Amino acid sequence: MGSIISVVIPAYNVEEYIVKCVNSVLTQTYKKLEVIVVNDGSTDDTVKLIKNFFDDPRLILINQNNAGVTAARNNGIDAATGELITFVDSDDWLEPVMYEKLYTVITQANTDVAICDYNLVYNDHIKQKYSNMNEEIVDIQAPDYFLKYCCCEKPNNYIWTRLYKTDIIRKSGVRFENYKLGDDTLFNFKLLPYMKKAAHISSSLYNYLQRYDSNVYTVAKKGNLAAVYADTFESLVNHYKSISADGFLEAMPVHAYTRLRSVVFYSKLAELNENKITTSIETGFGNRLISEYLRDTSLVDIYAEITKLSQNEADEIKRFMLAAVDNPKELF
Repeated sequence: MGSIISVVIPAYNVEEYIVKCVNSVLTQTYKKLEVIVVNDGSTDDTVKLIKNFFDDPRLILINQNNAGVTAARNNGIDAATGELITFVDSDDWLEPVMYEKLYTVITQANTDVAICDYNLVYNDHIKQKYSNMNEEIVDIQAPDYFLKYCCCEKPNNYIWTRLYKTDIIRKSGVRFENYKLGDDTLFNFKLLPYMKKAAHISSSLYNYLQRYDSNVYTVAKKGNLAAVYADTFESLVNHYKSISADGFLEAMPVHAYTRLRSVVFYSKLAELNENKITTSIETGFGNRLISEYLRDTSLVDIYAEITKLSQNEADEIKRFMLAAVDNPKELF
């Protein structure tokens, strides 16, 4: 029937969501799965609810002391036996044909990864096909791939829209790192130099629940979002330098812009005022490596051309990058 797909689901105190999530995986039209739920020391009824699925032999429960989602995902990778691997967040759910479609395209096109579109699910509405992906086989060439697909206005950089070849992850040595947020996109970015081709499918097959108590909103409100993004940016640059991924390093000034853009976007969603946002950027970016890259606007015109932005939009991006370094109060 095909290869086993290992599905890794980290779970911590998600009794409200876990049944819908696990059920959406076990009822996939593609049946050859192992579903690895890693319980991260839950103190509510999460484990009790997971055990209701024990009559399905494909479900595997791993219990760990509370160590965070990073450790849970890495433990899931270590336990996986499938030739292919994917990840699901425990408060989200899948469309029934997701893995069948991803499996078909990754095997027929012989790519290293298959990626689908996703829906943003809010309390009162759904943004369907959020990233507006085209149906295509794409060469993962640096820096063009990074600029076009990772730095676009509505990127698809999440781990849960992807079906990976497990061997690529294992041979690369790339693992999830313990940051307050952004560990999933960092994981994807670090994997890019080890892959040659990606299959993109336009179907929107993953439902991403927007919770206003989620980690990104919490960090924006109570922590320093800019500092976290500065940390993950530095980790990525150092990784590319260590493996001499010069093409991907070339794209890092534009990636610095997208990190800045994300700080502003999520801070506004968390209802921070402009003074708090600029303070976050001043203290979080400071004299960090990301500020050095924000000063380099030389690639912005190429980025604008690739992503079909106007010259006025390109000029605004340049102004935005330099303002963040020289005077964040001029950002708004």
